[in-house]
Amino acid sequence: MLRKIFTLFMLCILFTGCTAKEEQEQADVTLKVLAWNETVFNRQYGNFFLATHPNYTLEVISIIENIEPMTDITKIIEELLVKENPDVIAVPMESYVVLKDEGKLSSLTKPLQGANFDLAGFSPAIIDFLRDEQGELYGLTPVFTGQALYYNKSLFDQYGIAYPHDFMTWEEMFKLAGQFPAVNENNEPQYGLYHKDSPNPFMMALKVGESSGLSFNNSEHITLNTESWKRIFENVTDCFKTKVCYDPSRIKADDSMQKEALELRAYPFLRGDIAMALDESTLYRTLMSRSDEPGAKPLAWEWGMVTLPVSANNPHMGNGVYMNDIFAIPLEIKETKGALEFIQYICGENYAKLLPQINMTDLPARPNPDAMDEPLKSFYKLEQVNVTLINQLRKFPASFLPKIDDISQKHMEKIMSDQSTVRESLQSMEEELEQALRQSGN
Repeated sequence: MLRKIFTLFMLCILFTGCTAKEEQEQADVTLKVLAWNETVFNRQYGNFFLATHPNYTLEVISIIENIEPMTDITKIIEELLVKENPDVIAVPMESYVVLKDEGKLSSLTKPLQGANFDLAGFSPAIIDFLRDEQGELYGLTPVFTGQALYYNKSLFDQYGIAYPHDFMTWEEMFKLAGQFPAVNENNEPQYGLYHKDSPNPFMMALKVGESSGLSFNNSEHITLNTESWKRIFENVTDCFKTKVCYDPSRIKADDSMQKEALELRAYPFLRGDIAMALDESTLYRTLMSRSDEPGAKPLAWEWGMVTLPVSANNPHMGNGVYMNDIFAIPLEIKETKGALEFIQYICGENYAKLLPQINMTDLPARPNPDAMDEPLKSFYKLEQVNVTLINQLRKFPASFLPKIDDISQKHMEKIMSDQSTVRESLQSMEEELEQALRQSGN
């Protein structure tokens, strides 16, 4: 009997000691987090984590406080990794790609598997982007900004034109846009297509090429004079020449600061005279608010959404996803366990349930199937993401970037005014950009 009592007594001491030790270790956990802005980070992530993990302390290093004009954000982040030695980082996707490719991040694959963390609920395109070629996962995000093809059902019905559909090719979309008259029955301008990059047709063409898996910077050489790029530039420039594409430079600016005027400037699709618009998921939120918010001015026409257009060669790939906050763990940090606990919470199911009340702008990377309407599903149907343009541009010398604008604008104007063909202009652009790149010291 005494032996049993003694054994129970010792077990209690051991259990109490272990528990006290574990609580002490938890109480002492301090995580250094590198994020864009401390205030925004705490409001969106930190405060909610601390509410459920009271034994943690977060020290947030703001990237924005270390940014100066004309500085490369990724380089600043790399410098802060060395200087501050953070346990967790929250970085934009172009910086994530660089850090991953340079081997500066810890793989999360095995730690997440060991913690039985479920990845099945995430958008396939996001997980595909975050993995490397060997399938290793180096980061996670709870939210993203998507893009889709919005369309004005009322305009399509008026002209008896079939609605756009998911996974249209870019060629199909441009042809569809061209079916709309340039003026309506009141002789007022109307448009078949608006693209988020309409103010810069050259950039718009590069974005279409990016979505199709093309690159204009191959092996540190400019590559534009190809058949694939020719078709894209023909579609884009013809769209503006025939006034099918909405051209903001031709529209009289409204300087009003009223909410409705601000929304129209941000999202021209709301005007009602544009048949289709390639725009971000924030437009979806705005369209929904017109129906849901008390006192909001409702639209006088109906709208719908489908996926971004794709290329025939890559029918499930697009560039309509952007991630501002990819959470990752740098190599060789001390607090790996705490860092992983933080990422698991921020990217987990419980936090995802809070997102509709926390973040009314971005889309959840882990969507709730029961809360998705048909339009919202358009942001989740693509399986692969190809966002390479920004990192292509950052490889160039800083002095070369303004020359891209000058040379491209000159030749795009020649195409628009029929002073040269697309083929001639692409050849001239490629040659002049190559020369300017050599002069910039690349």
